[in-house]
Amino acid sequence: MKFRTIFAACAIAIVGLPMITFSVLGQQQSMKDQLLGTWTLLSWEQKKTDGSRIERYGMNPKGIAFFDTGGRYIITVMRSDRAKYASNALWQGTPEENKETADGTITYFGPYSISEADNSITIHVEGSSFPNWNGTDQKRFVSIAGDRLTLTVRPPGGDVVDVTWKRAK
Repeated sequence: MKFRTIFAACAIAIVGLPMITFSVLGQQQSMKDQLLGTWTLLSWEQKKTDGSRIERYGMNPKGIAFFDTGGRYIITVMRSDRAKYASNALWQGTPEENKETADGTITYFGPYSISEADNSITIHVEGSSFPNWNGTDQKRFVSIAGDRLTLTVRPPGGDVVDVTWKRAK
């Protein structure tokens, strides 16, 4: 009798284990789980309603985005081709150098929330290098494929901004 019981248990395990494994493998991670972590910038592109495209931060922008488990983010994007300051001092840029820095950099941070229903995140901007964003809520549509993340912004006026990131290693 014991032999039959052991044999039956083994047979059930052999048949059932792959089903459990395939079931677990078939489950997709939540958007939050996929979004969590560190991302490095690949591109920032604005598509105008007339069909033209603008790479506001240049053809090879630099940037990083962090999304943590506590629901907080920080995003920084900048041009990689900005000239160095002649003075080599952080606080002694010329008006032109300071303008180039301001025009070529955006940084913002705060809490975020996720909507699985429309594949979006809403970011609350606690602080930004562009002060008009401080205290605002902004929506980003999320697309994640493998190690690529695209955040799409649809500001009023019909333009679309796609910011594409690669998961940092």
